[in-house]
Amino acid sequence: MAPTTSAPDPDGAAGGVLEELERVLAHRRRDPPPGSYSVTLMADPELAQRKIMEESFELCLELGRATADGDRVAEEAADVVFHVLAALVGAGVPLEAVLARLRERRR
Repeated sequence: MAPTTSAPDPDGAAGGVLEELERVLAHRRRDPPPGSYSVTLMADPELAQRKIMEESFELCLELGRATADGDRVAEEAADVVFHVLAALVGAGVPLEAVLARLRERRR
């Protein structure tokens, strides 16, 4: 399947979904619900590192196929982004700091 394309996002950062996810994660970190996977990730940097590596490897496997399945690539990329964002919140690094670095590199 060919990768899908979409129109530019006028709201930036995929309509704010990354910022919304960051807010949810930060709230869970401050007021942890029992049994929350994301709270476990944020409290255990080693676990977050292992999950980022695992999900990144799975993404690379999907990207390396002779014919990439766009849906699978998107699913694995979403897993990577989620785990990276959880690790950032756990480390106290705001998403805005990452976005600022990306903006600097764009120039």
